[in-house]
Amino acid sequence: MAALDKAVVLQHVKEDLAIDDDLQDQLLKRLISKVMDHFCFVYHQKSIEERYSFIIEDCTIKRFNRRRAEGASKFTEEGYSVEFLDSDEFAEWDEQLRAELLPDHQQVHDGRMFLL
Repeated sequence: MAALDKAVVLQHVKEDLAIDDDLQDQLLKRLISKVMDHFCFVYHQKSIEERYSFIIEDCTIKRFNRRRAEGASKFTEEGYSVEFLDSDEFAEWDEQLRAELLPDHQQVHDGRMFLL
C-alpha cells in the first residue's frame, strides 16, 4: 500500500482552507509533520498509508484553526466564540484505528478493559 505523500496532504489542506498563496506553507508543513508524528506514536506505525490521508488532513486543519488557543476548551475573541469538543485529535476515529492498526493490543475504554 502506498505511503502518505506530505505534498498531496499540503495541497488538499490548502484547498480546504482556501489558501491560494505560499505564505503559510511553512506553518502548514510543520502542522502536517506534527499530526503525522502523533499518529505514528499513538498507533505504533513507522509510516502512514495513503488511505488515512483524510484523517491527517482533518487533524491538520483542526490544528491550524486552533492556533492561539492551544490547550483551551473554549476560545472567544471580539464576539466570536469557539468551543473545542475533544483534546484528542484522533478521538472520532480512535476505535476503528485501534482495531485495524493495533489488533493484538489490549484496548481500554471508559475504565473497562477488553482483552482480545
